[in-house]
Amino acid sequence: MNNYSLSRSFKISGQGIHTGAETTVTVFPGETGNGYTIKRLDLPDSNILKISPEIVTDTQRRTTLSDGSAIVHTAEHLLSALYGSNIYDAHIELSNSEIPILDGSSLPWIKAINTAGKIQAKNLMFGLKIEKKIRVEDESTGAWAEAIPSLTPKFHVELSHDENAIGCSTASFLFGDNYETEVAYARTFTLASHLTPLINRGLLKGANPGAGIIVIDEIMGDQDWKSLEDFVGIPLERRDDVGALPLTSYRSQNEPATHKLLDLIGDIALTGQPIMAEIRTFKPGHKINTLLAQKIMEEAVKNIPTYNPDSIPVMDVTKIMSIIPHRPPFLLVDKVVELSDMDIVGVKAITMNEPFFAGHFPGAPVMPGVLQLEAMAQVGGILALSTVDDPENYLTYFRKMDEVKFKAKVVPGDTLVFHLELTAPIRRGIVQMKGRAYVGKKLVSEGFFTAFITKEK
Repeated sequence: MNNYSLSRSFKISGQGIHTGAETTVTVFPGETGNGYTIKRLDLPDSNILKISPEIVTDTQRRTTLSDGSAIVHTAEHLLSALYGSNIYDAHIELSNSEIPILDGSSLPWIKAINTAGKIQAKNLMFGLKIEKKIRVEDESTGAWAEAIPSLTPKFHVELSHDENAIGCSTASFLFGDNYETEVAYARTFTLASHLTPLINRGLLKGANPGAGIIVIDEIMGDQDWKSLEDFVGIPLERRDDVGALPLTSYRSQNEPATHKLLDLIGDIALTGQPIMAEIRTFKPGHKINTLLAQKIMEEAVKNIPTYNPDSIPVMDVTKIMSIIPHRPPFLLVDKVVELSDMDIVGVKAITMNEPFFAGHFPGAPVMPGVLQLEAMAQVGGILALSTVDDPENYLTYFRKMDEVKFKAKVVPGDTLVFHLELTAPIRRGIVQMKGRAYVGKKLVSEGFFTAFITKEK
């Protein structure tokens, strides 16, 4: 999974669409693995906000974040630009409470990111995985959003407005495609029937001409038309026709749906990393988007493999030896308990009879970390070979391991549970995996693995 960092910081100033506040935003390269953080410079005693779905406090026409010490409005467009650029670590500093609306799209942010430049991040990005479909619904509006497990992140939105408004419209985005040309250009839009009540209440103080699209969706009375004309600040030719007529021409036929897609990506960015899922929404909005982001975080955190010794294994040791060439004492997998197209769970019981304990810390036996990695590699090899029809005729060669970490000791009496997951589709025999080893619920080691499967000659 591509993962980048900003080469240097950049700065943008503008008005917030809701508060009208003039705000300067400075975006810095973030600390590796630290995600997105925000600091209000005008509130020096406030905390640095660690962005996550848990700090969403309001979703009425924008995504508002707060931890009680500071509040930040309208974060979605900037976050969408960072996330769409495969930048998952960034520190943001604000001179006021609301991030500027600019032209209502994320294109100004993308241009600033491109000017600052990107470099390959130091850490590899794996992405959050879910085990099953997650769905959230809003019965009051009929809106829903769902995430379906997938090796490649995808986004799809479907609008359902009256024909006099936007009409039915869809937009989709596949990670790896060009976010700048396919998504970033789309501006926020508002129906005149929704806008004029807000104008008459003195809201949207920073909605200047050019900060989005106004769509005439109903015949307007004289007072509402006058309010709209005063709001945009320029004379308007009175129109009594309707039918999704924007005061500013669309940049694409489905610009409204594409902007909802932009917002969805920005709200999912609250998770701080790619979601290995196809995300689909109907009648999308910040409320349903952020509910899904929160549910994904809850489900992904629970994704720790468990081992029931009473269950019938998918593969016992005899079956394993028919697939991979390893033999005792170098065979480090006892059984496979789960196997799918995307992941595998293997088990190894650690006993005092293991030959490596005779020479590794006599009197205080500890399983060598390198053998934990070898065991994970063997489980990963089974996953890789399960993708071919005749695995006994293939061999798996590991090319590299990255970001290896050892978290805790493994000692006699422990049962190691290995969880290997594909991080990308297998192409031309190249297999990329994330591996984790657990004792109970405790993570003891992890790393990224790249292997090559080839037919034995």
